[in-house]
Amino acid sequence: MTADGGMNPEAYWDEARIALGRVSELFFENIEFTQEDLSGLENYELIPEQVRQAIEDLSLEERRVVRSFNDTLAQNHFYVEGAGGGVRSWF
Repeated sequence: MTADGGMNPEAYWDEARIALGRVSELFFENIEFTQEDLSGLENYELIPEQVRQAIEDLSLEERRVVRSFNDTLAQNHFYVEGAGGGVRSWF
């Protein structure tokens, strides 16, 4: 926490990125996840609102396309730069 009670911006982004990794795991475990599933993920609320909205607005078909694309990248050992180790997703 900072002196004014806020979170350190670096810590905030680190936690948001970790939460996005949890979204990625949920995405690959159960493509038919619900809003409640997302909201139940630790620190989900730290992900920027526009990113959360984009995730929540994906149709089932769009989720399938995203998962297929990510699977193809992973099968070819090809990852978007900056995705970080252990995070399966490019988003």
